[in-house]
Amino acid sequence: MADKAGSIRGEWAQKLLGRINLALVAMALIVNIGACWKVYRYEPLREAGSRALMAANSRFIFDSGLAEPAPVAALKAAMAAGADPDAALRVEGLAVFAAVTWLTLFVLAKRVGRIAGLMGALFLAANPYMGFYAMQGSSHLYALFPLLLFWYYLTAPAASARSALLAGLFAGLACLSRLDCAFVILLLAGLRLAPRRVPGGLRSIAIALALCAALTSPYLAYQGARYGNIFYGQELRLRRWANIDRYGYRPAGDVPSSPLGTAGFVFRNGPSGALRGLFSGLWRAFAHELPRALYYKFMMVLVFLGFYAAAALKKNFLIFFFAAALLPAIPLAPIRQFAATGGIELRYYLWALWGMCALAGFGFQETLGWLEKTLGEKYGAAGGA
Repeated sequence: MADKAGSIRGEWAQKLLGRINLALVAMALIVNIGACWKVYRYEPLREAGSRALMAANSRFIFDSGLAEPAPVAALKAAMAAGADPDAALRVEGLAVFAAVTWLTLFVLAKRVGRIAGLMGALFLAANPYMGFYAMQGSSHLYALFPLLLFWYYLTAPAASARSALLAGLFAGLACLSRLDCAFVILLLAGLRLAPRRVPGGLRSIAIALALCAALTSPYLAYQGARYGNIFYGQELRLRRWANIDRYGYRPAGDVPSSPLGTAGFVFRNGPSGALRGLFSGLWRAFAHELPRALYYKFMMVLVFLGFYAAAALKKNFLIFFFAAALLPAIPLAPIRQFAATGGIELRYYLWALWGMCALAGFGFQETLGWLEKTLGEKYGAAGGA
């Protein structure tokens, strides 16, 4: 009877702690959003500055100018309802931030544990950079929501037609938010099959990638028909990055302006330059930008613990997501976008930031479990003696 009463008290305590943690996540999110709205309400828009013009001039979803269509279409819908473009863009960004936070809690709880989900969501909700880029309407944040759902369905324990179709649907939405999600999606799909053969995994991944391609191809076809290049908008961005790297912010008339392909960008300084850029980008990312993006430096300890626990417990999909999410930022990382401090905007690290928050949450969960086990064994042995 005493054991049963103790078990009931333990379950009640766990539920109470879970509700307290949920309240902390909600409080952190509300405080972060409120502070960012107050401080950044009139901060000039950067990446999304021309989105209202693109939304006003677009006729259908794929007619989005030089930006991917999903964020433009979301703003166009708000403008059609009579909303002010600037306020609508910021409100939509904050709504996506809130959705990503609660999705984090859900997917981590399902995949690695309830405490990891609660703590990962808390770390994300309290991050000021997430709030700032939400206020900026960052397309990286828009893309993160479907990218997480793609990862969730991709890592389903058992492959099925439903999980494959949902993974493909969200992969397509991610690419329509930012096309460089394709690199993350392809790498995650490859890594899913690398460690061990998942029953039916190859077929499911093929279905998911085929659906993703089907959803994305109309946008690429439209770019090809309008500009003569299916990657026109994306290659113009790469040209801009290459120009910043070589010329700084010299007047546009003095620098090349033609689109630059991915291979041309990576090897713009030759094979040896590409190799130097790889190591320089990795150094810059790990030594400077990722700790900055995490904001609370003590969390790096939890991130390292999460890496160790994920490797030891074979939860490699957490590490895979972080590595794949960091990939698109590495070629840009060594570019001195900001002459005074060096480096690039932290919005390019938002996907990897999510991976670090997830690993930190997992590290916290496993460290707590280890402490409970160690203390239980110690005091249990002392009580027995």
